Amino acid sequence: MNDEFFDDEQELMEAQVAAASEDTVIVEDAAAPADAEAPEREPSARRDAPPFWMVLAIAAISLVLGVVIGYLVGTTATISKLESESAQMSQAQAGAGDASSATLPDGHPQLAINEDGSASLADDASSES
Repeated sequence: MNDEFFDDEQELMEAQVAAASEDTVIVEDAAAPADAEAPEREPSARRDAPPFWMVLAIAAISLVLGVVIGYLVGTTATISKLESESAQMSQAQAGAGDASSATLPDGHPQLAINEDGSASLADDASSES
């Protein structure tokens, strides 16, 4: 049964090839005097430009992929930069300790903070003596 199917298909393909070769001979005979110098071309060798909608679709897909990839790369770079800065700040704070947070930089008056929350200049007591 399988052989009969393939035999029928083979016969159809041979008939199509024979019909195509007859058409080619007729066309060649008609075109031979007019185009004697033109090179022969097969119909399957002709290349057409893609339709315009396909060009637009490819451009849109490329644009979307570029935006997505750029977003992912930018996000990854930003997160890694923030993580490294966070680690550096935590190391700096751990190394400085609590004493540096209670003192002001050089050139500023030092404050003495009382238990009730009021503050007074610490330099007043040292300058009077």
